[in-house]
Amino acid sequence: MILLNAASEWAAYLGHYHPVVVHLPIGFLFLALLLEIVGRRTKARPTLAAAIRVSLLAGFLSAVLACVFGWFLSWEGGYEADTLSAHQWMGIGVALVAGGCWWLQVKPRFPKIYMVLLGLLFVLLMATGHLGGNMTHGADYLTAGLPQPVAGWLGVEGKKDSLPPRQPIADVQQALVYADLVVPILQEKCYSCHSSSKIKGGLRVDEEKRLFEGGKYGLVIMPGHADKSPFIERLLLPASDDKRMPPPDQPQLTDNEIALLRWWVSTGADTKKKVIDLQPDSTAALVLASFQAGNTAAADTTAPEALSKVFDLDPPAPDPEAIKALQQAGILVVPVAKDKNLLEVSAVNAPGFSNEQAALLLKLQQQIVWLKLGNTAITDQALQSVGQLSNLVRLDLSHTAISDAGLSSLSKLTALEYLNMVHTGVTDAGISALAKLPLLRQLYCWDSKVTEAGAAAFTKIAPQVKINY
Repeated sequence: MILLNAASEWAAYLGHYHPVVVHLPIGFLFLALLLEIVGRRTKARPTLAAAIRVSLLAGFLSAVLACVFGWFLSWEGGYEADTLSAHQWMGIGVALVAGGCWWLQVKPRFPKIYMVLLGLLFVLLMATGHLGGNMTHGADYLTAGLPQPVAGWLGVEGKKDSLPPRQPIADVQQALVYADLVVPILQEKCYSCHSSSKIKGGLRVDEEKRLFEGGKYGLVIMPGHADKSPFIERLLLPASDDKRMPPPDQPQLTDNEIALLRWWVSTGADTKKKVIDLQPDSTAALVLASFQAGNTAAADTTAPEALSKVFDLDPPAPDPEAIKALQQAGILVVPVAKDKNLLEVSAVNAPGFSNEQAALLLKLQQQIVWLKLGNTAITDQALQSVGQLSNLVRLDLSHTAISDAGLSSLSKLTALEYLNMVHTGVTDAGISALAKLPLLRQLYCWDSKVTEAGAAAFTKIAPQVKINY
């Protein structure tokens, strides 16, 4: 049993070399075809015969090797069954026909059959390669960039600059949760790896039925149990985890998108009901409200171009234990830039995050640049810790119990550009102290105790700040 497991592991590993090995027979066999054409056109075939034989033999042997490695790779799953089967059999056909061509080249008794097999070999190479490309890059890979009017003549969709923008939602309460909110997120962030053209892990999310059927490793959605659903668990893993979805090189979900999906699964993952039918609580209602204006409002993790030089810094690598402690408290910790030790920390899924837990942030003092503590249990006391995050650029304190008393702790946040204090207890006196922050440009404090007169007074002393009250 141990030997069988070891052999299986080695086979799975070798399968990863199929995309490398498969180019060898393509090169050798096309070289043989080219030499054959040149030889017959220039009457130099007798001189090139040996080179043709060697190319055919090398192509035959490497094609066999590519077939074996491709078979190993197919064990991982994640490919459309009919396309995979056709690709496999055509690949075997390439190997057999290449072997036949080599034999007829060594024993040149049937020149007509040899020429027919060469033609067949060319067709098989093209067809097999095309199917392999479809499985790797998607069925429309070759035609996706085709300009008009050629695409129209051929009856294909052709060049697309990007996904169509999400349709604005006039009244989110009347929106269908699955069709109007969940599907657009899946389309933008998940279809590239889990749809009809590419089925990683045997999972497809482009059809309702297939989403709930799960994939190679079982069900991914447990209706009513978001924390036990692999679909949600993978979204919450740290970026350094190989199982994190989407992968680092793919578009990432925003905090609001993750929160929406989590709420949808926790309420039963219904595909027919409207938002109003699910009676969202106040936390869910706030997240849902961000989708009211469509795509732009939902993409809340994208900041405007930074004024500070924070993103030019390269602080030390964050303490893994500090990150782990925050994650155990339900906090999302993700990098905000590739190859930079700068972090976004979000409590969007941790409404119980407290003043005491806020002290955990200090161990990542140099790395945290975006911080979301909205809808948590923090008070002014937590701002004593927040105020020590010297590289903080964006801070969300909305729907918390903070007041003017805590704002003095933020006076040293010289890199802060964005501050959200919606639905808090701050007043005109409190925001006036923020005018001294040199890079502050966006201040949100509607549904607070800030008055029109106070906002006007603030604008006079800090005209560079756009205040929303």
